Amino acid sequence: MDINIDKNIDTFEAYAEARMAEEKGDVSPMLLKKRHTMRVLANARNIIEAERPPLPLARATLLAALYHDVARFEQYLRYKSFRDAQTCNHGLLGIKIIKKEQMLAGENKNVAGLAMAAIGLHNRFALPAALAPSLLFAANVVRDADKLDILRVMDEHLGGPGPHNPAVVLSLPDDPLLHSEKALSAALSGHVASYSDLKSVNDFRLLLGTWFYEMHFETSRKRFREDGHALKLVSHISQNPVYARACAGILRDLAPNS
Repeated sequence: MDINIDKNIDTFEAYAEARMAEEKGDVSPMLLKKRHTMRVLANARNIIEAERPPLPLARATLLAALYHDVARFEQYLRYKSFRDAQTCNHGLLGIKIIKKEQMLAGENKNVAGLAMAAIGLHNRFALPAALAPSLLFAANVVRDADKLDILRVMDEHLGGPGPHNPAVVLSLPDDPLLHSEKALSAALSGHVASYSDLKSVNDFRLLLGTWFYEMHFETSRKRFREDGHALKLVSHISQNPVYARACAGILRDLAPNS
């Protein structure tokens, strides 16, 4: 589906560059978010190509993917952290920024409203019940596209030598002796673990693997397996006796023929 949002991309990039210019310290976490946004947008396009929604819904979904993390720049400038629970809700802050900067002023009112609603929902642990089908679709596309690229980011970051950037690993300690029983329980039951339950970087690796259980489209599930990022993240902790059982189930579900 050929949907041109180049003007919106220019708007996003100009905003991101302006905010990064304000950072007097380490700008790399903000640059990471800018690159992440473009990859999430590409992931969303791939899902839309497979699902073929009506054009207005497809456009709203792509706009939501483009602007889903627009608040991350302001969040980092204020707090030097991307951890919502300890700073602010970046989905809701994103809506405020979009309105203030009039980023969607040229869009159809319904398309813009749907895009902003999806942005406000994309970072929730679980979506509210009884959402309108169009909003459910847009939010789920963005959530899948977002997670698929976060896996790439985390695989690249955690695959290298430490120390790990605190902003990238949510300021979690890289201590092999720390683990979360709640995160283990979620993984063992085939559910997604919660950020609020994490106690260590290894818990984060486990959580990333559980995201497979919340992929909403076949395109997403196929990509999740084929990219191999989750496989490497989970394999890293699979020999740790604390995580072995939980990892075994995830690794089985990530096998190509499962």
